[in-house]
Amino acid sequence: MKQSPAHDSIELPSSGQRGPADHDRRLQILQVANEQFRQFGYRKTTVADLSKAIGITTAYIYRFFESKQAIGEAIVALVLGDLDNELRTLTTQEPSATRRLRLFTRQVLLQSHELFMNESKLFELVVVAVEEHWCTAAGHQDALASIIRSIIEDGRASGEFERKTPLDEVVLGIQEALIPYTHPLALERASLAELEVGAAAVTSLILRSLAP
Repeated sequence: MKQSPAHDSIELPSSGQRGPADHDRRLQILQVANEQFRQFGYRKTTVADLSKAIGITTAYIYRFFESKQAIGEAIVALVLGDLDNELRTLTTQEPSATRRLRLFTRQVLLQSHELFMNESKLFELVVVAVEEHWCTAAGHQDALASIIRSIIEDGRASGEFERKTPLDEVVLGIQEALIPYTHPLALERASLAELEVGAAAVTSLILRSLAP
């Protein structure tokens, strides 16, 4: 089967960014903020805490970021962007769209669970991003939708999937069905083993609905 062409690396949006993206000081601020957020939590960390840890003034930090939220968005964009890129890379290695969809639904659960559940402070940051509707959270959902769309398009081209249902409807339906296995708050409701069983059952149901 001919697969979709290779894509550029996924880069999630983040608002409130200032100055050159590759400036050494900006990267240092993000590194220290990432460490502070993971150790103390996003809500308990202030810009003043970051400036003290780095040894610079808060005014200098504001040369690169409009607010603490802007710093948080940049970190979430990096973390979720890495997740999205890894998922897309994994799902392009299978020749069959059916197997790619199964791999995607399993891996998005496993990697989301590892990322959100194993690091409580990082979990808090991502939850804030979702609850406060940061553009990075929306960008992550868009990236997942793009991966799903690519799989469905390839499945239709190969004859594995039906072509009558509008593509946007299919992609949205799959994405909605996977919320219990991708949303950070939903992942708290059950053990990983139970979530895996549920995700596998939902995937089988999706695939039966896609059959030509």
